[in-house]
Amino acid sequence: MVISKKLTILRWFDVAVLTLILFGEGIVNSTLQFLALQQHTTTVQENLTFSRLDNYKALAIQLIWLILAILYLLFRNFDFSIWKKRIFFTKWVPLQVVGLFLVTALCMDAFHLISYQFVQPLAPSMFQWVPGVDISLILYALLNGFYEEIFFLGVCLTVNPNYTKWVFLYSLIIRCSFHTYQGLAAGVGLGLIVGTLFYYFYRKLKPENMLPFFLAHAIADVIGLTVLSYVLY
Repeated sequence: MVISKKLTILRWFDVAVLTLILFGEGIVNSTLQFLALQQHTTTVQENLTFSRLDNYKALAIQLIWLILAILYLLFRNFDFSIWKKRIFFTKWVPLQVVGLFLVTALCMDAFHLISYQFVQPLAPSMFQWVPGVDISLILYALLNGFYEEIFFLGVCLTVNPNYTKWVFLYSLIIRCSFHTYQGLAAGVGLGLIVGTLFYYFYRKLKPENMLPFFLAHAIADVIGLTVLSYVLY
């Protein structure tokens, strides 16, 4: 009996297919909401207001897309142990999570201040944060933190090292594309700043560990990716 070799390097079409599965719907919906912003038929605040039912619906939908992505990787005979080795808990993880969140949030705060001063039409509000927290939001945030970062730090960095820089640039575009519902400035900021910082700090970790990034992302989804909002308001 011939045992096929496990896939350890994803090809360009694997990244494309997984992008379509995981973010295709999100990119379309975000683009439609961005166009609605331009036509003044909705507001950023409305786009960022979610009910408990909305959170549970989003959680269920993401689970479906995640299962489909896993099925695709199983079909491709992907070696999941590659990622398992990069998800682990140590005594430093809590500190890494807090530090990662604070640095990223402060950079986003600075970006919003600058964009508000110089590009006001693109930045309808300086800061966005979530005033109410419940279990539906926490559950969704935990899944979403894993969902997004397993793609950007897992899928996008499991390619031939010769193409890493190109896939990194691609990942920034994708991260921007499904955040435009928050406004163009916020979408660009989240894509470029968060994407670049997460990539940089992840590469600096020895050994590389995706868990702090999952959790820092989840915290941002729960309380908002901002520090100054809580200090100034």
